Amino acid sequence: MAPATVEVTIDRPTAEGLAPCTLRELLVYFLRLGTTGFGGPIALVGYMQRDLVEKRRWISRQDYVEGLALAQLAPGPLAAQLAIYLGWVRGGVTSGGWLRKALRSCS
Repeated sequence: MAPATVEVTIDRPTAEGLAPCTLRELLVYFLRLGTTGFGGPIALVGYMQRDLVEKRRWISRQDYVEGLALAQLAPGPLAAQLAIYLGWVRGGVTSGGWLRKALRSCS
Protein backbone atom coordinates (compact mmCIF):
# COMPACT_ATOMS: atom_id res chain seq x y z
CA MET A 1 0.00 0.00 0.00
CA ALA A 2 1.43 3.37 -1.02
CA PRO A 3 1.68 6.09 1.65
CA ALA A 4 -0.82 8.91 1.33
CA THR A 5 0.59 12.32 0.55
CA VAL A 6 -1.03 15.67 0.86
CA GLU A 7 0.09 18.60 -1.23
CA VAL A 8 -0.42 22.04 0.26
CA THR A 9 0.19 25.33 -1.45
CA ILE A 10 0.39 28.46 0.61
CA ASP A 11 -0.49 31.68 -1.13
CA ARG A 12 2.01 34.15 0.30
CA PRO A 13 1.47 37.77 -0.61
CA THR A 14 4.24 39.26 -2.64
CA ALA A 15 6.32 42.21 -1.57
CA GLU A 16 4.29 44.46 -3.85
CA GLY A 17 2.99 47.48 -2.04
CA LEU A 18 5.69 47.42 0.64
CA ALA A 19 7.75 50.55 1.05
CA PRO A 20 11.52 50.08 0.87
CA CYS A 21 13.47 50.38 4.10
CA THR A 22 17.10 49.97 5.04
CA LEU A 23 18.61 48.18 8.01
CA ARG A 24 19.58 51.58 9.39
CA GLU A 25 15.97 52.80 9.27
CA LEU A 26 14.77 49.67 11.06
CA LEU A 27 17.53 49.97 13.64
CA VAL A 28 16.69 53.61 14.35
CA TYR A 29 13.00 52.74 14.63
CA PHE A 30 13.63 49.95 17.16
CA LEU A 31 16.08 52.08 19.15
CA ARG A 32 13.45 54.79 19.40
CA LEU A 33 10.73 52.29 20.29
CA GLY A 34 12.89 50.65 22.93
CA THR A 35 13.75 53.99 24.55
CA THR A 36 10.41 55.73 24.42
CA GLY A 37 7.94 52.83 24.28
CA PHE A 38 5.68 52.61 27.32
CA GLY A 39 3.29 49.91 28.46
CA GLY A 40 5.20 46.63 28.33
CA PRO A 41 5.61 44.04 25.58
CA ILE A 42 1.96 43.95 24.52
CA ALA A 43 1.95 47.71 23.99
CA LEU A 44 5.26 47.58 22.08
CA VAL A 45 3.84 44.89 19.80
CA GLY A 46 0.83 47.13 19.15
CA TYR A 47 3.10 50.05 18.32
CA MET A 48 5.03 47.83 15.88
CA GLN A 49 1.84 46.86 14.08
CA ARG A 50 0.64 50.45 13.86
CA ASP A 51 3.98 51.86 12.74
CA LEU A 52 5.54 49.12 10.61
CA VAL A 53 2.47 47.54 9.02
CA GLU A 54 -0.14 50.28 8.81
CA LYS A 55 1.75 53.60 8.62
CA ARG A 56 5.14 52.90 7.07
CA ARG A 57 4.19 49.67 5.25
CA TRP A 58 7.65 48.20 5.75
CA ILE A 59 6.23 44.82 6.81
CA SER A 60 3.29 42.95 5.28
CA ARG A 61 0.37 42.09 7.52
CA GLN A 62 0.92 38.38 6.82
CA ASP A 63 4.57 38.52 7.90
CA TYR A 64 3.62 40.47 11.02
CA VAL A 65 0.93 37.98 12.07
CA GLU A 66 3.25 35.02 11.47
CA GLY A 67 6.00 36.73 13.44
CA LEU A 68 3.68 37.49 16.32
CA ALA A 69 2.54 33.86 16.49
CA LEU A 70 6.13 32.61 16.49
CA ALA A 71 7.20 35.22 19.05
CA GLN A 72 4.46 34.08 21.41
CA LEU A 73 5.74 30.51 21.18
CA ALA A 74 9.40 31.40 21.72
CA PRO A 75 10.82 31.89 25.21
CA GLY A 76 11.92 35.39 26.13
CA PRO A 77 10.51 38.89 25.78
CA LEU A 78 7.69 39.06 23.24
CA ALA A 79 8.64 42.40 21.70
CA ALA A 80 12.29 41.41 21.27
CA GLN A 81 11.35 38.08 19.66
CA LEU A 82 9.01 39.86 17.24
CA ALA A 83 11.73 42.42 16.40
CA ILE A 84 14.14 39.58 15.60
CA TYR A 85 11.62 37.98 13.26
CA LEU A 86 10.70 41.22 11.51
CA GLY A 87 14.38 42.05 11.04
CA TRP A 88 14.98 38.60 9.60
CA VAL A 89 12.05 39.00 7.20
CA ARG A 90 13.34 42.32 5.88
CA GLY A 91 17.08 41.84 5.95
CA GLY A 92 18.13 38.29 6.79
CA VAL A 93 19.89 36.81 9.78
CA THR A 94 22.30 39.67 10.43
CA SER A 95 19.64 42.36 10.69
CA GLY A 96 17.51 40.21 13.00
CA GLY A 97 20.40 40.01 15.46
CA TRP A 98 21.11 43.74 15.33
CA LEU A 99 17.47 44.63 15.91
CA ARG A 100 17.28 42.27 18.87
CA LYS A 101 20.26 43.98 20.47
CA ALA A 102 18.80 47.43 19.83
CA LEU A 103 15.43 46.61 21.36
CA ARG A 104 16.78 44.61 24.29
CA SER A 105 19.36 47.19 25.26
CA CYS A 106 16.69 49.85 25.61
CA SER A 107 13.90 47.86 27.25
